[in-house]
Amino acid sequence: MIRTMLIATTGLAAFGAGASAQSAEEQLESRYRALAAIIDARLEREAVPGASFGLIHDQSLVWSHHYGVEDKETGTPVTGDTVFSICSVSKLFNGVAAMSLVEEGSLDLDQPIFDYVGTDGPKDETGAEETATLRNILSHVSGLPREGVEDFWTDTSFPDTAALMASTSAHDQLYRPYDHWQYSNLGMALIGEAIAGASGKSWGDYITDTILTPLGMSETRTDMPFEEVGNGFARGYYVRNGKGERAPVPEHTFKAYAPAAGIASSVNDMAKFASWHFRLHENGGEEILKATTLRNMQRVHWVNQDFDGPAWGLAYAANRYGEKTLWGHGGYCPGSRTEFVMRLPDKTGYVMMMTANDVITGFYTRLAYDFLNAKVTAVHGADDEAAEDEEDTGEVDTEAPDVDLSDFEGYYAPENYDWDRYIGIDDGKLFSISVFNSDPVKNMEIFVHDEGDRFYRQRDDESEGEPVIFERDEAGNVVAIVQHSYRSYKR
Repeated sequence: MIRTMLIATTGLAAFGAGASAQSAEEQLESRYRALAAIIDARLEREAVPGASFGLIHDQSLVWSHHYGVEDKETGTPVTGDTVFSICSVSKLFNGVAAMSLVEEGSLDLDQPIFDYVGTDGPKDETGAEETATLRNILSHVSGLPREGVEDFWTDTSFPDTAALMASTSAHDQLYRPYDHWQYSNLGMALIGEAIAGASGKSWGDYITDTILTPLGMSETRTDMPFEEVGNGFARGYYVRNGKGERAPVPEHTFKAYAPAAGIASSVNDMAKFASWHFRLHENGGEEILKATTLRNMQRVHWVNQDFDGPAWGLAYAANRYGEKTLWGHGGYCPGSRTEFVMRLPDKTGYVMMMTANDVITGFYTRLAYDFLNAKVTAVHGADDEAAEDEEDTGEVDTEAPDVDLSDFEGYYAPENYDWDRYIGIDDGKLFSISVFNSDPVKNMEIFVHDEGDRFYRQRDDESEGEPVIFERDEAGNVVAIVQHSYRSYKR
């Protein structure tokens, strides 16, 4: 597989020879290398054709990593400008567009959606006191069904506007609004029609004029640009068969369902979208939306009464990473998968997109957050409140050992087992992160230098654990690590 990697952070010092304390910047670079190695190894094992990852802080894409190819036939490497189907992350753009029309008075959050689209709603035998509205659709509590009357996701036979409108009355209302959470692509498609009607433009043109062009998202499309496969657009691939093979997704457009899943974008463009959020939250005022409107969209409008289910704002999902909340959306559609989340107090954003829909992109954004966020905010800055909130400030508080720790950094793997690990440098010590572990950060180990090439594992109570020995070849290069008598070789 062709792998490309871009470190967009500037001014980070390189490791020098000899023993010295590592700066926060150097520690962060070591973690970037570790994460890149984990992404490559896991995606190669999963036979993912292509993927792109981006980390945003405030107004900059500070690091990105790209894996594989845009298309198996052309072999074009993935870059930061490669456009992927972002699937349901499209709903964020749909929500922002709808709220811009609410601000100008062309749409009303609590007006029945069917007043705007010119068709009857589903048959309702629920005794609902109100019908589907922009407000309850954006939080997925409208009671509308998830999909249309036919299964068009498996064969990409998405309906056009006329077919969508003609089929709406064939549905049955599932629930009364606000009784239950039910994700609804149908509802989002209807919002797209309401946007078109209220704006006097096609949905795609309104998204482009109102969001994409002002933010400089020049590579982003409002439907699938299959004419650019291998020349900037990454083709999706279906789940693997019994032989491990993936079939390419056929050319298609999302048509009336584009507001639910039809946008294609790149890591570089999604960084601009994230930066807009951070900018508007910090500066206030108005840019595309009023800051107060965006803040309202990113507060919880719906959560189960026992707080044990999905929590949603208006179009935005509240993702709980431990005790922290990140706002964003995931995407899952034919041949592609995407995750986009933002930790607003820290002004950090994470995006992962790939051309396979049977690999969970959210695993990588959660891994990156757990592994990088404290170091990123330490290096690039964060609000005082956010900096105080982080347990790990990224500051170097350990004396430098009398060895060059960079000798030991790298990817190590044993024979015949998948206990692969990456050894990196952190606070005058080494960290060992398992490549294929289900929770790599939680199970990360710390090695403290003892003497020569001998370290010991630091236990959770900071006491001394078992010895860890590195081995060198005749030229003095580190070639292996031995722990618990298990030997892993440096690649």
